[in-house]
Amino acid sequence: MSNDYYDAIFIGSGPGSLCAAAILAKANKKVIVLERHYVPGGFSHTFKRKNGFEWDVGVHYVGRVDSEDSMIRKTFDYITDGKLKWDNMGEIYDVAIIEGKEYKFYDTVEAQIDNLIGHFPEEEVAIRKYFELVKRFDKSVVMYFGDRVLNYWLSALIGWFLKRKFYKYSDRTTYDTIRELTSNETLIAVLCAQCGNYGLTPKFSSFAIHALIVDHYKFGGNYPRGGASSIYRKIIDVIVDNGGKVAIKAEVKEVIIEDKIAKGVELANGDRIMGKAVVSNAGAKNTFNKLLPKHANIPEYIITELNEIQASTSHICLYVGLDKSDEELKLPKWNYWIYKGEDFEKGYEDYLNDPDDPPLVYISFSSAKDSEWPEAHPGKSTIQVLGIASYDWFTKWEDSRWMKRGSDYEDFKEKLKEGLLQKLYEIVPQTKGHIEICEISTPLSTKHFANYSRGEIYGLEHTPKRFRVNWLRVKTHVKKFYLTGQDVITVGVGGALFSGVLTAMALLKTDVFRRILKYEVPKEIE
Repeated sequence: MSNDYYDAIFIGSGPGSLCAAAILAKANKKVIVLERHYVPGGFSHTFKRKNGFEWDVGVHYVGRVDSEDSMIRKTFDYITDGKLKWDNMGEIYDVAIIEGKEYKFYDTVEAQIDNLIGHFPEEEVAIRKYFELVKRFDKSVVMYFGDRVLNYWLSALIGWFLKRKFYKYSDRTTYDTIRELTSNETLIAVLCAQCGNYGLTPKFSSFAIHALIVDHYKFGGNYPRGGASSIYRKIIDVIVDNGGKVAIKAEVKEVIIEDKIAKGVELANGDRIMGKAVVSNAGAKNTFNKLLPKHANIPEYIITELNEIQASTSHICLYVGLDKSDEELKLPKWNYWIYKGEDFEKGYEDYLNDPDDPPLVYISFSSAKDSEWPEAHPGKSTIQVLGIASYDWFTKWEDSRWMKRGSDYEDFKEKLKEGLLQKLYEIVPQTKGHIEICEISTPLSTKHFANYSRGEIYGLEHTPKRFRVNWLRVKTHVKKFYLTGQDVITVGVGGALFSGVLTAMALLKTDVFRRILKYEVPKEIE
């Protein structure tokens, strides 16, 4: 592979890289995607264990893809040649339990409004204003992210005009914005119950990311048929079918910069791969702190601003395999968000100081969502139970080797595992006695496999400050060096996907969205 010369070299194989690489490959460009892990796909990959169990690690549901006319669905169709299929999660896709009381999230705005009014009849005006606010915000999004594909100088010239309406929402926290509509703290907690999707509590998160998530799921949730790995497998098929390459266990050590221009990359094994352009999907902190050489002359303000933005939250995840099917155990397709109290910030703070009783637990029944699972894994089912975690809990083991971190580490993991298991049994007690395999991952697992320095899964924190960072865009100060991935747009599959589209637009210098909108899935695939 190092003997060839490429139109674009992609560092990392998350959805952003894969999306951009597929678009370029379909435009007859020669591309290569380099992945340090032994499995491609970033957080869209899955892993397997004995006895036929398989779990996703990051994709638990995706919004809007059930509509063939939505931009996210059309983008997925374009980069997979229409071969990626989706299973709808049903009328109810999320259930929040706050202080023991249950609140359901429905797959239409009207049903969601009616449901909330049923719980909070005295807050009808506030509830309707809230959804109107989210709708108004949505109109500012295209202009803001459109600015992300511009050069620095052009953004400096017209960017203020493109972003001014977006900033009205992004400059304020989620809590402050909703608090202007209602003083009912329970209602605020319910409206913010999905904040785990962006990893930041309402008093710290930008209202922009909150509104983006609410809008993304306003028509419910969907799951990739065949499991989360179907996403990267179908995209890679298109890349390879169009002459592109995807390499695993190909860790990039450094970007090669000559005469202030990105010329290629040097791998950890010493190989050099050269090309016309280099794209990093390794995250902003990894890219600017590790991959770019000193002579790249990164402006000091970039490093300063980057260090001022914290990495997003770390997490622990319990992977559960059961010896009965979802149907036999009557497991739902919807996800659970379980909160100990309505003051999310206090719950998080107490837990991070003393990790006994998790204030938030998220439960995903991935096998129940996948229509192909029963035939591929008869008599089996899987569940993921996620909780927040502090990377600081694990710093004393961060220099140890994976799977060889010592008995004290294993004992701490066991304590965390028991806390998550108890939450699972509270929600679905019928699973007790049917667990065949149960493993827990920590932020050190995420760091080992995904190379995020604090085991974060959501990149940079989605604070108001993050959305004001102007250099966080597709084009960088280094010629022929580009960014893609969730740090360019936002967290999640959709954010990463559209970052790939913007990156492809910058590389091809053409309106890729027009190509996507014109694409029609072949009838034999429909």
